[in-house]
Amino acid sequence: MVDPNDFREGFIQGFRAIRGSAAALPAIPARPATPAGRTPFQMGIIRGIERGNE
Repeated sequence: MVDPNDFREGFIQGFRAIRGSAAALPAIPARPATPAGRTPFQMGIIRGIERGNE
């Protein structure tokens, strides 16, 4: 089960979804403010996907 407050794990999953599991992980960014209706985990996925697309 995923911890909805785990930004780091969300970032890793989002990044690896784009770059693959063999890609080196970049530094985990600071956790941004979480808007209403989102969890820190979801924000991590969004940031990870953004970083993976750079």
